[in-house]
Order: sequence, then C-alpha cells, then structure tokens
Amino acid sequence: MRQLYYTLQILLRGRGSNVIRLVSLTLGLLIGVLLFSQIAFEFSYEKCYEDSDKVVLLRSRIVTDGVPRKSYDNDVALPAATDLWAAMPDLIESGSASTNMLKPTMYLADKKLSDTEVMFVDTNYIQTIGLEVVHGNPNALASPYAIFLSQSKARELFGDEDPIGKVLSFDKRWDVTVRGIYRDIPGNTEYYHNMLMPLSAFEGVFGRGTWTSNDIYYILFRLHRAEDVEAMNDRVQKVVETFTNTRFGDNQYAEYSVLPIRKLHLSHSSTVQRLWILGVLGFSIFFVAIMNYVLAAIASFGRRSKSVGVNKCFGADNSRILGMFMWETALLVFTSILAALLLMHLFREPIEEMLDVKLPELFTWTHLWVPALTVLLLFLIAGVLPGRMFAGIPVTQIFRRYTDNKRSWKRGLLFVQFIGVTFILGMLATTIYQYHSLMKRDIGFSMERLATSSGIANNYTDVADAIRRQPYIEEVDLGMMPLLSGYNTHPLYDTQHTIINYLHWYPYSGELPQTVGMRLIEGHFPQHNGEALVGRKTVEVLKWGDQALGQQLPGMSPQVFQYLGIDAAPIVVGVVEDVRNMGFFADQACTAFIRADDGRNIGTFNVRLKEPADDNLRRLNEFVKESYPQASIAFRSYDSIRTDRYSDVYRFRNTVWTTSACILLIVLMGLIGYVNDETARRSKEIAIRKVNGAEAPGILRLLGIDIIRVALGAVALGAVGAWYMSGIWMEQFAADNPPLSAVWFAVVATAVLLLIVLCVVLRAWRIANETPVKGIQNE
Repeated sequence: MRQLYYTLQILLRGRGSNVIRLVSLTLGLLIGVLLFSQIAFEFSYEKCYEDSDKVVLLRSRIVTDGVPRKSYDNDVALPAATDLWAAMPDLIESGSASTNMLKPTMYLADKKLSDTEVMFVDTNYIQTIGLEVVHGNPNALASPYAIFLSQSKARELFGDEDPIGKVLSFDKRWDVTVRGIYRDIPGNTEYYHNMLMPLSAFEGVFGRGTWTSNDIYYILFRLHRAEDVEAMNDRVQKVVETFTNTRFGDNQYAEYSVLPIRKLHLSHSSTVQRLWILGVLGFSIFFVAIMNYVLAAIASFGRRSKSVGVNKCFGADNSRILGMFMWETALLVFTSILAALLLMHLFREPIEEMLDVKLPELFTWTHLWVPALTVLLLFLIAGVLPGRMFAGIPVTQIFRRYTDNKRSWKRGLLFVQFIGVTFILGMLATTIYQYHSLMKRDIGFSMERLATSSGIANNYTDVADAIRRQPYIEEVDLGMMPLLSGYNTHPLYDTQHTIINYLHWYPYSGELPQTVGMRLIEGHFPQHNGEALVGRKTVEVLKWGDQALGQQLPGMSPQVFQYLGIDAAPIVVGVVEDVRNMGFFADQACTAFIRADDGRNIGTFNVRLKEPADDNLRRLNEFVKESYPQASIAFRSYDSIRTDRYSDVYRFRNTVWTTSACILLIVLMGLIGYVNDETARRSKEIAIRKVNGAEAPGILRLLGIDIIRVALGAVALGAVGAWYMSGIWMEQFAADNPPLSAVWFAVVATAVLLLIVLCVVLRAWRIANETPVKGIQNE
C-alpha cells in the first residue's frame, strides 16, 4: 500500500505530463483494441456452426486455355445438392441448396418489418450447415407457407408470447406461419439471416433451377470427415460432368471444386486487403501511443532524476526503481482502460455502425484474449522502457545536475510518430478519394430526383398510371428491377463457342430509358416490343463496330422470348453510354435494355420526381400506402441505393477518419511536450543568445531545425508507405478506375511538415520573445 501511495503522490505532482500520457494511452487502447478485435472477429467467420470444419461450399470458375480466372462463382446449379450427394455418399453426409437472392418485404399485420434477413432453404439446410433448432421440425420447411425465426427476431416481434403459430405476410402476397425457432447466429458469417423460408417460396417467384438454368444457389455439403475435402476435390469435377456439359468450345470449361466455409471469408482478396490495412492502422496508433507515453516519460528526466538518485541513496536497486515505474504505468493503464470503456459506452452506436458489428459480438469470451493481450503489451512496453532508463540514472545525481537528456531517444520517438501520422493521413486521402469517386462517377444515367420501388402489386400498369397523375411526378416507367443491380444474364460466345463475356439484359416497358436519362450515342430509343438498346461495352465485345444498329442480340432462347412476350431475338435500334449496374468494383458489364411491354415480372417502378425531391418522395410513399394498402410497394431514391451499395467503403473511410484524428492528436501532444521540454532545458542558452544579439526568428529557427531534420525523413517514409498501401487498397476497383496520384501523397507530406512547423512556432513563440533576464535570473 505504501508503494501505491507514493505512486499516487508522484502522479499528482506531474499532472501536466500525466494528462498527455493518459490521453495517449486511452486513444491508443480504444482504437487499437477495436481494430485488433475486428480482425480477430473476421478471422473467426463460420465457427458458429456445429462442426463447421466439415461443411464445404461448391463453387466454379471458368478456365480458358488452361488458365483459370482468379475469381470463383459461389452460386451454382440447384440439382448439384442432391445429385452430388447421391454420387458420393462415402464422402458426403448431407447436401443442401439455399439462396438469399430474393429480398422480400415482411409484414406483421400491416406493419412493415425492418432488419429482416431472409434465407430461402431446403429441408436439409439446418442439418447440413449445423444450425441449432430450439423449437420445431426442419421438415416443416417443405411447405411454402412456413417460416423459421431466430430467437432474437422472435423475441423482437412477439416479446414473451409463444411465436409458434403466429402469422407474417410475405410481400403481402401470402401469409406464412411461424413453425420453428433456431438459435441466433452471430454477424461473422457469410450467410447471415434471422428468418428461414422454404425454397419453394423462392421458386414461386423465380422458377425452379436446373443444371442449365438459374445457377443462383449456394450448394453446401456436410462431409463425414473434415479431411475428406481433398478427396472430394479429386472427384467433384468428373461427377459434375456426368450431369451437365462443363465445356464451352475447345479451349474453355467450367472447373468445379469445394471450399471449407471457414475459409470462404478470407478467400476474397478485398477482405484480406482490408484486414491488412486495419492491422497496419491498429499497429500504427497503438505503437505511436506507446511512443508518446515513453516520450512524455523521458521529458520528465530533468524533474525526476534527483528523486531517483535519492531513492538509490536509501538503498533502492535497479529492480526497485523499475518496479516504481511499473506501478505508475499500471495505474495509468488501468485508468485508460476505464476511460476507453466509458468512451465505448458513450459512443456505442457510432462505433457499431463504423465497424458493422455489435460490441457484444466483438468482445465474446472467445475473443477477449485480443484486448487482454493488447493491454498486456501496452503495459509491458510502456512500463519497461522508461523504467529501465530511470533505473540507469547514477546515484551521483543527488549531488550534481544530471545531463543525459536522451535527445537521441526523443528524436527517435518523434521520428516514429511522424511516420505514423503521415501514413494514416495518406490512407485517409485514399479513402476520401475512393468514396467520392464511388458516389460521384458517371453511372450511365441521371440519378437526380430518381426513385425506384420494391415490393409487389396486382396491376403494375394501373398503379403506374395513378402515380403519373400525381402533381409532384414528372414521369414513371416500369423495369425488371432497380437499374443498379444484377440483371438477367447469359453468356456471349465467339465463333469457337468460347465464352467471351456475359450479357446483362434488362426488360422494361414504356419510355424507361428516356425517363431515367440514358444518353443515346447512336440510333434511336426503342418504340416497339422487341427493340433494344445496347451499351458501348456490348458493341466492343461483340466487335460490331459501326454496324451495331439492326443486329440481333445473340444467345437468347425461346424460353426467354416467351418471358419477354416477343417472337424473335431483340433487334438493336440504339447504342447508349454504358450503365454501371454492377458498380465500380467489377469491370463494366455488357448491357442490353429490351422493350417488352407485354413481358412478365416487369414490376419495378422508376419515377422521376419534381422538386423538392425528398418531400415528394415522402408524399409518393404516403400516396401508395393509402391508395394500395394491399400492395407492398415502397420507394427509395437511387442515391440511397448507391450509398447502401458502398456502405462498406463508407464505414472503412470513417474508421480511417477516426484513427487519423486520434493519432494526429497523440502526435501533436507529443510534439508539444517535446518543444516544451526543449525550451525549458535550453532556456538559459536561449537567454544568453538573446543577450548576444539573437532575435526571435533566429531562436525559432534554432528550436525548429532539429525537429524539421527528423520530420523530413519520417514524413517521406510515411508518404511512401501510404502510397504503396493505397495501391493495394485500390486494387479492389475495376481496371478502368484510376488510382490516387502520387502528387496527393506529396501534398499530404507537405501539409504534415507545415503542421509540425506551425506547432513548433506557436509553442516556442513565448520563450523566443520574452526578456532574457527570466532565463538567467537564478544564475
């Protein structure tokens, strides 16, 4: 207790430097723990299922001339689940098919439900993936009118009531009855859901998939043994070839394999890149916080060296001195932990939004080792480094001034901090540029005041006419789905029947291209059924040149003609600027927009609103709700769709923003402390120089030149590191998206240097201008 008392007295005596150290530790712990825990959370994907190491996903990729594509397609054909299970019973315990392609709107009575994540599954899904059913029989999922809820969703909807037998509405099309409850799954899964519905309900909208159509299913298998993955991969290609033709021409085929679902999340290159950068950011702020703590401790050498000498005179050895500083560090670390927990509590919602994970899921018992290890490392490094330095102070300090000011240590610590802040600010510039590019780049049509719908109605044409008559509407037309989404696709072949690309085709009715503002390059907009517009990319891939007009869209089957309500292949009558329907993380797709006034399932409204757009969007939703209470139509702006599509980038940008602000604050506090220490230590030297004629600019130059020398190299290294890491991060963009110019990193480096100079000038201004008498009055 006496040691604790002495430590508290020492901390209270040095309140100024301890505040700097406490803030540094708190920010370093808060951001470091959050980022490191996020990484651990994502490394534990799919471990929530029973024996998840036995569960594998069937996937495919195209191989051309023996060279496979880098990316896999995780959606394959529906029959693969049962056919491969029957063909390899010695390896496969069970197989299932599922999909979350359809996003239905769910209702409880007339209340539209939010945060509904629906997965459509067959009756084998629960057994195959390893879900724990709390109540109900999985075989109930054979009925299209059944639904299973997660425990938390059931509690949210029905409170303490028994949810079994309760009724929900599927898109206001039909009622579904709760037949089972299953244990919640955490957010670290690729297949998150809180509602399970029968696959037959999905097929009622999209039709039943075959080996040659609707390859939109997740096919999962549970193996008898986890080590059977290699054996299955040795056989799966030949087995698939017994059920379907995998070849496209002489030099191309579809290659099938299975991947353990535990490896699925980290098989995405963008995920690995993001986690690398999160790790670098977390290490940067964690290390800079520690270095700032050590720098503040070293700055107190002149004040505390005599007290250390006195302790040694009374018999304290080096281990005792080290123990004093370990106690001091322990108290500061403990206080910083409490402060970090308080900040997490106060800012829980923005933190969870930034990380896209609930804090209770982030800090489960299986992940607590991450913050514990972070705190332990922080304590050991922050306590041992300054403790050993103070323990090395000679006992003679009690008789004369101790002159070892550890300038090399101070400069080294500043060097590390300047590297860290420049690197993170460079990454901040990258994320700001990326998000701005994603939100502002041309997508091929005008999103200004444009809204689209989701949901089901009985007569879309009548609803469209009613909407068109509203005074706040400019125009409305119908399409298959929102323009910023995946369309129907089919492969495009060359003369050797080799797949050269995929055509994304979109049926619509009325004057939709004009309504949404597509830009015509050649020809005219379709005026009759069966006429089509194509994008520039389509013309390029099919090598039509200036002969695109009058061409027939290739590769469409009679079933597609029937779906479109036409008799023959659509005829190209116009070329438009490419629509970026798949976003900017994928290469530009080949697109075609087919007028099909008599087509089926063309039930998405595209509405151009008058100003003010936000108010009129609200009025439109109120009108539809009042006029068509049996319909599940809801409108939202294309701007909001675009924002949601890039929500991951938005959250990552905010993560870098937060980290940048914290590390900048830490570095500025360390720099201010260093300048204060240097001006105090050299006050007499400065006074003598002023007596001999030195002026304020010369004094400022004297104090700043050493820091600038340190900063130049550090800022250059930080800028180069940020430029390199920025290139890795921007690889997620498609090839036609330019990376951030190196000039921007030079601008960031220059800004950091100017900030450092400004900080030095402001802190040293007083001593550079005060009378020299104050500096030597005690001599």
